[in-house]
Amino acid sequence: MKTMKYAVAGLALSWSVGALALVLGPSDAQHTVTGTPNPTLDASDVASIFGTSDLTLLYKSNYGGSEEGSFLSSYTTQFTGDPNNALITWDGPDYILCPECYLVVKDGNQPQYLFDLGSWDGQEVLDLRDFYPNQGAISHVAIFGKPVSVTEPGTLGLMGLGILGLMTVRRKVQKNA
Repeated sequence: MKTMKYAVAGLALSWSVGALALVLGPSDAQHTVTGTPNPTLDASDVASIFGTSDLTLLYKSNYGGSEEGSFLSSYTTQFTGDPNNALITWDGPDYILCPECYLVVKDGNQPQYLFDLGSWDGQEVLDLRDFYPNQGAISHVAIFGKPVSVTEPGTLGLMGLGILGLMTVRRKVQKNA
């Protein structure tokens, strides 16, 4: 009976983890940038708007086009609607983890929306909804930030095995001395 409870709890947990998404709309934006035509914001523009420095382009997806940034192979963006919706999903293996991450949602002639992604873990789906309904479309989404390097679990495991091996050799040497 106890095993059944753990199995059900594990199944519920795995289902709920897969359903996590950070839902963002225009009203959630911390900043908007207007102008006709709207210039494409770069890392220094976003840093200036948020009052920080040293941001880099981590990921950018253009509607109907290419992707850019150091994490371009780790994420996929699916545009829907006019497109006035976008879904940014993590495909792995690497993910964005930074103390400061910012998202820009852009249309050529409408306001650009800027979001502080401080609570985003890099693996959670970004669900962007209801941008520019009946007045435009999302041309691209971009994530800027200050990335933090994360040691991979395999590297940590290998290092742990190395330390364990050194400890074993040391004990054998001390025992034989």
